Amino acid sequence: MTVIELYNYCKDELKAAGKDDFENEANLIVQNVLDIDKTMFLLNKDNFVDSTAISEVQSIIKKRKAFVPLQYIFGEWDFYGETYKVGEGVLVPRPETEELCSLVIEKLQRMKSPTVFDLCSGSGCIGITLKKQAKNADVYLVEYCDKAISYLNENRMKLGVARSVPAIKGNVLDGYEKFGFLPRPDVIVSNPPYVKRAELESLQPEVKNEPETALDGGEDGLDFYRALAEKWLPFINEGGFIAVECGEEQAETIASMFSKFSEEISIIKDFNGIDRFVIAGKGQK
Repeated sequence: MTVIELYNYCKDELKAAGKDDFENEANLIVQNVLDIDKTMFLLNKDNFVDSTAISEVQSIIKKRKAFVPLQYIFGEWDFYGETYKVGEGVLVPRPETEELCSLVIEKLQRMKSPTVFDLCSGSGCIGITLKKQAKNADVYLVEYCDKAISYLNENRMKLGVARSVPAIKGNVLDGYEKFGFLPRPDVIVSNPPYVKRAELESLQPEVKNEPETALDGGEDGLDFYRALAEKWLPFINEGGFIAVECGEEQAETIASMFSKFSEEISIIKDFNGIDRFVIAGKGQK
């Protein structure tokens, strides 16, 4: 079997399994298994592939048919120009979250030496990205799930920020006062769980393979935003801000929650035109 034949096999199997993005997935699988980029794929498309690689591709296809996320199968995923370790127990980094990082980085680069909290850190992709792009910031990662903390710490080591970006185990729902050993933040960033509990069973099969703790936002999907508004936002230093990612049709409600403690509220759309991000500033008195 040649490289192009292996690709076509992948594409046909994924299409038959109902995968919407079957062509892109087939490309990713073949390039990952053969350890080649797109250019090498085109240059070597008529070369023959050994039986080991064919077996590995077949194994991946079997897992995809069982709805295992491709990111978990590969064990890593790219985010904001870096490659993060991911797997069962940690939320898969998504393009919308890269947008959140860009919004925050622009603001951080105009601040002197901000203290930043990445709450519900998961893989650490938000906080680590902020530190790498805004070296003037002191960044702290807060995560509760042991499996996620394992990946978070692996990524801190892998990406060279283990000493400069501390990781703290703790429940964000407890509020800032439970973390009194930390300095008061200038900036809080979070992509917390925001799926309504009753809707968890109706999620796409691949998403249901991601950790429920990273998805379950309580009965109305807003438990974490409520805690952020009432137990974290009041402790942000003057001149700082909070920035969060949220689900569809949640932004207005979250903005209302934040408005009790801030008069500087912005709702920003993602690249699909969905109200996805809420930013609330703490103005100078």
